[in-house]
Amino acid sequence: MTSSPPSLMRLARRAQQLQRVWPSSLNVHYLLPSDAQEKQRLELQHSLLRRTLCDGKSILPPITLGPGDKVLDSGTGSGESLRVYALRIWVISLAKEVPSSVSLTAIDIQSKIFPKICPTNVFFHHHSVTDLPGEWTDSYSLVNQRVLYAALTESQWRSALVEIHRVLAPGGWVQFIEGSEISPDTGPYTATIGSILTKLYARKGLLIDVAKRLPGMLAQGGFINIHSETRALPVGAWAGADGAELRVNLTTVCSAMRGPIFEADGFGLVSSEYEYDNLLDGLTKEWDDGPDIYEDWTVVYAQKPRV
Repeated sequence: MTSSPPSLMRLARRAQQLQRVWPSSLNVHYLLPSDAQEKQRLELQHSLLRRTLCDGKSILPPITLGPGDKVLDSGTGSGESLRVYALRIWVISLAKEVPSSVSLTAIDIQSKIFPKICPTNVFFHHHSVTDLPGEWTDSYSLVNQRVLYAALTESQWRSALVEIHRVLAPGGWVQFIEGSEISPDTGPYTATIGSILTKLYARKGLLIDVAKRLPGMLAQGGFINIHSETRALPVGAWAGADGAELRVNLTTVCSAMRGPIFEADGFGLVSSEYEYDNLLDGLTKEWDDGPDIYEDWTVVYAQKPRV
């Protein structure tokens, strides 16, 4: 891949990237920024996954929430204005579907993108799922967590599952959604970005294959009634509007990860911003042209024993 002069679009994209801030704590390994651009991406991702993976459902395990139930949304992400928030954020969407007597708690390690306005039964807190408050033990009927394969190391995943098990009420359920890599056999641009991300995940100690490992980890953690379902979602304009939307989501993620990628000098696979832009442009065309390009997304849910 060779460098080319920057277009106005590329210059604008780079100007946006220069203003982005990534987590800097030694205990935080999350690879994506926390800002308005990430809020917008999370909202679109939520809408897409709800539609294509969850069949329009917020709750996947066999549970009906009623008065007195409590729900925890781990890694909740963002909120937005009154115009859109009721449609696109999991915990806010759920608030529209359950009685107001159901208490909804949402946590994240980044509080900058919490919503300014939300329903009165939704409460946002700055917490990590690896270290939840002691008073939450045996409290929640349902815990929701999605797309943290770019956030947690193996030891953090195990700590998270211990904490989730602890705060669930006996008989309560946890549900996860996690993605995976696109096969490098798709084409040369996919293979290159895949190599970069593999090295980045290894450098951070993250589990890019956590979707496959979760059922076993849940069983080891004392959960029962474990259910796992994987769907291959099409990526690229060749597959219509949903495919184009997933491609936009994934390439936006790749672009946002350039901060930590260039902290590692591009892992010897990409040497400049221009070269990385070329890679993303080629990736976009490769996925949009298709055909038959898919990414596996997995839903996993499990129950805490009643006794």
